[in-house]
Amino acid sequence: MSDVAKQMISCPYCNRTAYFNIWNSINTKTHPETYGQVRNLSLFRFCCPYCRQTSTIKNSFLYHQMESALMIYYVPEEEELEDTQKLLETVSAETHQDNNASTGISTAPEDRLLENALARYRYRIVRTHEEFLEKLAIFDSGLDDRVIELAKVILGAEAERQLSGYSFLVKDAFFTINTETKERNLVFLDKNSSRTATVSFDQSVANVYNRIIERYSAALEGPHKNDTIIDRNWASDILKEEGKPQAASDASTSL
Repeated sequence: MSDVAKQMISCPYCNRTAYFNIWNSINTKTHPETYGQVRNLSLFRFCCPYCRQTSTIKNSFLYHQMESALMIYYVPEEEELEDTQKLLETVSAETHQDNNASTGISTAPEDRLLENALARYRYRIVRTHEEFLEKLAIFDSGLDDRVIELAKVILGAEAERQLSGYSFLVKDAFFTINTETKERNLVFLDKNSSRTATVSFDQSVANVYNRIIERYSAALEGPHKNDTIIDRNWASDILKEEGKPQAASDASTSL
């Protein structure tokens, strides 16, 4: 179920208070209208009735998309992060294990169906609305966000090599979908300027994506199966564990 309640909040522009719907939990099955509202962030936009200024409210919430077996926690506050991560990774580990493999205890058919459904779930934690929207774009495309993050680091290194004459250094990267053309891209941001480098997913990244699945499947389905914070730092750590020379070769003919 969704959990929403009217709360008094203070306008960051005029400091006057007004009621606003705060969503602590969002379930797109019980409230299907929220599916689009989270994707344009309108669900979190507060328009002050006094000064008419608009701001985006950054409260923690759980996003639950049952039809996609997906739960994303938005946790903007640092002090909430560690406890949320421990909780989710524990839940993820418990739901992904075969509870009856060692005991041989039979379960009712309805219980087995529930276990199988829970085992398919992906649990993620994000810190910003930008990360949240990117996760939705990745999952909406039927892709694995872990593979996308690895591709960002691998192709980012290749982008730096090919653009070395322009002193291009990757600060960050984002998976994007053009709302009009539906074209999927990886966009790399330069560390020292406002420049960007864009790589078409369908033309250049898809082959790398498939090679990453083959190369890193043991790590992704083994020790890192239940990881919940999937970002650039996570991907860099995976590549260090698995060996950078191989990772670099994955992108050698991709750009």
